[in-house]
Amino acid sequence: MKYKEIASYIRDKVISGDWFYGMRIPSHRTLANQFNVNRVTIIKSIELLESEGFIYTKKGSGTYVNDYLNEDYILNKWSEMMEWSFRMRSQYTVQLINKIEADPSYIHISKGELGKDLLPHLELKNAMTRVSNYIGELSFGYNNGYGYSKLRELIAKRLNNEGINITKDNVLVTSGALHAIQLLVTGFLSQNTVIFSNTPSYINSTHVFDYFNMKKVSISYSELSDFQNIINKLPSHREKALYIEPSFNNPTGQSISEKMREDMVNYSKVHNMPIIEDDIYRDIWFEEKPTRSLKSLDTTHNVIHISSFSKSIAPAIRIGWAIASEKVIEQLADIRMQIDYGSSILSQMVVYELLESGDYDRHVSNLRNALKEKRDYMLNILNEDFSNIAQWDIPKGGFFIWINFNENIDVKKLFSELIDKEKILINPGFIYGSDTNTIRLSYAFEDKANIKYALTKIYQYACYTEFK
Repeated sequence: MKYKEIASYIRDKVISGDWFYGMRIPSHRTLANQFNVNRVTIIKSIELLESEGFIYTKKGSGTYVNDYLNEDYILNKWSEMMEWSFRMRSQYTVQLINKIEADPSYIHISKGELGKDLLPHLELKNAMTRVSNYIGELSFGYNNGYGYSKLRELIAKRLNNEGINITKDNVLVTSGALHAIQLLVTGFLSQNTVIFSNTPSYINSTHVFDYFNMKKVSISYSELSDFQNIINKLPSHREKALYIEPSFNNPTGQSISEKMREDMVNYSKVHNMPIIEDDIYRDIWFEEKPTRSLKSLDTTHNVIHISSFSKSIAPAIRIGWAIASEKVIEQLADIRMQIDYGSSILSQMVVYELLESGDYDRHVSNLRNALKEKRDYMLNILNEDFSNIAQWDIPKGGFFIWINFNENIDVKKLFSELIDKEKILINPGFIYGSDTNTIRLSYAFEDKANIKYALTKIYQYACYTEFK
């Protein structure tokens, strides 16, 4: 219907940020002329968007953009969300999740970070104390774009032990893994590059490859073994790159085999195609260490390996890294100097002290045990209560369990109802590119009592007849 098309246009302008909070939108007359409809149709569109909380009208003044992420309007949106475009639905949901994740009054049963009880408080305090002993010797001017030299050397040394033959000149310190990807998109990949990426993936919730309108082709984990044929469908002259999370994918927890890693590196070598290897969960393994990284198999410098301490230490540390050829690292460092002059020197020094002292490795060893225990606790509840309504695999590392509900359960309404009535936040699978009835659960952030409570409520609402 025409009024819904107009509502979709206005909604898209608001969610994308083209029309911002408090901005007066075009008048009814202007919109009617623009869409060649009568004012009654425009009024109907405005009423729909007002009920969803996207806009509000001041009598005698006009219509303005509202705080559309206000939780009071969530239930009013869910019935219309089925008719939104996938991009709009995903973008709105991610914005809402980002807002609610900062609210401690909610139970965050999907959150992708460590809970307070798992953070290395004492180790961080000790590292900061050691840094304070020589802080007067440091330069607090603008840094170079490469990062703290001692930290780069230590990262290189540790990765050499993992079979990645590099020096500090192959290491760029970044403000997290996503920041490394942003630098690659900005200063390494051509705007004409077609990005092939595994899906579901957290990268789909970030839109990082959308900045320069790069074309993205998703390859589902179930089809990754056929990646060569999928990539070869594009003409050979097109510039291509592969983005892959090889170990404990976020959100599914899946990993790819060593054979597939070898095939990807060999394909990259033959076709001179760059691979972005996002290995952020590599340290978070349980029963056995992950198989070799793609970078350790790379002899032609086509693999760019990125990772971060955000998952193993804390997100607020904001320290990650990129491993690449010296030429690429030099390019990226130059871009950093134009953008932000590098990551915080104090955070880099704290991470260096954690690594050098051995505290990091001891902490991660304890962390694996604690996360495995919480994973098993969550799995026991799922096995007892959810077997008749969902399926899942057992993750061998990382933070997440990927729940695939039966078709008759409405995940969008489940998401909305849990926020509105129970203050429980779940992450629906569609924000990660999943086209099935899925949600991401995390055993990393909440304590066992909240895990139990949240899962009980999720089960109750999922089984309630309104969702079927």
